[in-house]
Amino acid sequence: MITFDADTGSAQKAVKAARRRKLPVPAEIDATAAMVDVALKAAHMQPPERPTRDDVPATAQELAALIEERAHAHRIALAHQAVGTDFLEPIARKYNALVRDRVPGWIMALQPEFNGLIKQLRIQSRKLPDSLDRNHLNWNDPAVTAPWEKAEGIAFQLDQIVHDRQDMARAGGLAGEGGQDSALYAVAKLPKPSTEAVVQHVMRTHVSPEMQQWRELRHQPVSRWLQLVRSEHLTIELATPDEVRERAALRDKWVEAIALRGVAPVPSQKAIKAIESALQG
Repeated sequence: MITFDADTGSAQKAVKAARRRKLPVPAEIDATAAMVDVALKAAHMQPPERPTRDDVPATAQELAALIEERAHAHRIALAHQAVGTDFLEPIARKYNALVRDRVPGWIMALQPEFNGLIKQLRIQSRKLPDSLDRNHLNWNDPAVTAPWEKAEGIAFQLDQIVHDRQDMARAGGLAGEGGQDSALYAVAKLPKPSTEAVVQHVMRTHVSPEMQQWRELRHQPVSRWLQLVRSEHLTIELATPDEVRERAALRDKWVEAIALRGVAPVPSQKAIKAIESALQG
């Protein structure tokens, strides 16, 4: 029986993403992929279909020969299924491991293109009004529609890069990194918490609203990316392979320090010392 251990779907998507980005894919990965295909075909080899009336021969001797022939085909098919399945898991594991080893380099190689697109988007952002609400933009004004159309194309390319990074991350065993805000942490990082920022409610007043805005604009990719490049507190930067988890942990650090601050308008010296201690830990 073919088990989940033989699944190469995530690795195949990562390789496809790498090729789309014109990133190097070692020949050993392609050679192993070809072996996966061979093992899969063997594992799924089917015996001859059940005979019908049209298959009945004219004589008993011909039937005996036909039965022997079909019995041999059945044995071959069953043997291929068994042996193919035996080979499939170790070959699939090798393929997944080869791709997993390449994932960090592939993700790092996405950064230059991502940075270039962000630079282009900033230029278009400066040409657009302060409000990016589609309902209030003047779509009859070329000064608005021209940069918006360019921003739209850039946003599409950015989403493609993020999607490719996600496929690579899954193949690299990084699926689910960062929890519910992993999409944001993949492209932007929060400011590091300081005692002063915690005391002055920087997270509540500035950072959290910008994070919430990113979530709310999920189905408006152009506005979403434009708002992000205009952020004064979130730093746009495509995450390195392990950085999404680090960015999520940074938010946990904020939450921990805010809890120590308490709700008092002016926190006590004891609370401030506790915040300092937590941030140093």
